[in-house]
Amino acid sequence: AVVSTQSGHYGRGDARYGFQLYQSDPSGNYGGWKATCIGNNHSSAVSLLKQEYKEEGVNLKEALHLAVKVLSKTLDINKLTAEKIEVVTLTRSNDRTVIKVLNSDETNKLIAEYETEAKKEKSTDCDSALIPLL
Repeated sequence: AVVSTQSGHYGRGDARYGFQLYQSDPSGNYGGWKATCIGNNHSSAVSLLKQEYKEEGVNLKEALHLAVKVLSKTLDINKLTAEKIEVVTLTRSNDRTVIKVLNSDETNKLIAEYETEAKKEKSTDCDSALIPLL
């Protein structure tokens, strides 16, 4: 049984299924997810995750980029910075879970990579929408 006094996310891993992500609510109900969010604008974030998350899964770099994309589109701030978000990864190494908190430089690099990619996508979208005038 899972007992929770507040909403939250927690993960676990096993040999059969690997990492698993769960979300619980104050009543004790819980469910498994491949990707999810809680907090303000969570429905927009979950919607974006459903569109962007690949069914076959993602590697750590892809997951980090997707997380930054979701945060940039759903947080009520003008610009993402390392001072406004904290990024943490959980990986397995030598049968142990390794928790790593990205430092400010690593987080800002991730944000910069996302912004560069977003600009490329935006310019590609605009270029394909041009209609020649006769």
